[in-house]
Amino acid sequence: MSRQTDFGWRVHDALGDWTGRVDVKASIVLSLEVAVFGFVVAMARPGGPWSLLVGSASGLFGAGVGVLLIAALLAAAVVFPQLRGRQAKAEWRTNYVYFGHLRRWDPTELATTIGQVDDEVELTLIGRQLVRMSEIAWRKHIWLQWSMGAVVVAGILLALAGAHI
Repeated sequence: MSRQTDFGWRVHDALGDWTGRVDVKASIVLSLEVAVFGFVVAMARPGGPWSLLVGSASGLFGAGVGVLLIAALLAAAVVFPQLRGRQAKAEWRTNYVYFGHLRRWDPTELATTIGQVDDEVELTLIGRQLVRMSEIAWRKHIWLQWSMGAVVVAGILLALAGAHI
């Protein structure tokens, strides 16, 4: 293995770690958002303090709940598997690093193909995989940021609505 391909695989491993970590963070954030949503529903049930909201307080409450739902959907999108099904189906013959591609190969044909890989081909395959993984990791991190920002906005809106009780 060349120094360059070794480096590529180390970056690949780091991307896997970063993606796994953002999934864990999003799972935690989603759990907290669901707990907050449960609290809000309990407070808004008939006879609960937020069931009495009227006027602008009711509007703030509705907006807060809406933003909280958006936050939860964003966090859920982070942990939802991104398999790239259509793309994987179209490009499986030119890439055999991703499990979505590997599953389509005949084992004997794959072994023969891998046996013909030189450093240049390996670097091309790693490079393609690193770009795809980076796109996914970046998107997951952005969605988590948006989710965390949205839950803060939702909290402010719900606090303002609760201040009118």
